[in-house]
Amino acid sequence: MIDWKKYDPENPPEHGKIYLVTDGKNVDVAGFHKFYKDDVPEWYLLNVSAIDGVNDITHYAEINLP
Repeated sequence: MIDWKKYDPENPPEHGKIYLVTDGKNVDVAGFHKFYKDDVPEWYLLNVSAIDGVNDITHYAEINLP
């Protein structure tokens, strides 16, 4: 079972990692990274994601591979 966590910008996940993310309809992978322009962490989706944009991400899960 996947342990989904509600995305809360006030309590974000650890930056520098890749997560499973969802908008409630689609699932994809996204990175949560700090960028140089403002040093604020934000989601980074691939260009061909089924999720429309980073503002649509509602939940995330840590990827835990054996």
